[in-house]
Amino acid sequence: MKTSARPEESIVKRAEPTSREKTLLLARLALDKKARQILLLNVGPLTTIAEYFIICSGVSVRHTRSIAQHVQTEAKGSGLLPLGVEGEEEGGWILLDYDDVVIHVFHEPTRELYSLEQLWSDAPHLIDPEIEKERASVEADEEVSWEP
Repeated sequence: MKTSARPEESIVKRAEPTSREKTLLLARLALDKKARQILLLNVGPLTTIAEYFIICSGVSVRHTRSIAQHVQTEAKGSGLLPLGVEGEEEGGWILLDYDDVVIHVFHEPTRELYSLEQLWSDAPHLIDPEIEKERASVEADEEVSWEP
C-alpha cells in the first residue's frame, strides 16, 4: 500500500542564515550599488542591539536611497525583510534593521558628522576576501579622474 506524504511534510524549510552570512549578503548588495567606504563591525560582544553593523556611504542623498532600496529589494528575494527602516525620506542617514544586522547608509558629510566608526572603535572588523575585493574595486573607481 502506497502512502502519500502529508502536505506539511513536503514543505522544505530554508535554513535561516547565520548573522555572519546575513551580514556578508547585505554588504554585497550594498556594494552592488557602489556603496563607498563599507565597514563591517562585529558589535555583538559590545551590545545587545545587534550582532553586526554595516556602515557605508553614498556620494549623494539619491545614492544613499538607491543603496537602501536595492538592499531591501534584493534581500526580500532571499527571504530577508527589515524589521524597520528609518531616514529613507531624508536620505542623510538611512538605517535598515535586519534584527541581528543593522545597516547604516550615510551621505558622506553626515557620516563624518556622526562618526560611528569612532563610537564603535572597540568592535572587531569582519574581514571577508570577496567583500574586500569588491570594496577595492569600488574605491578604485572613485579614484578615476574624468578631467581631461
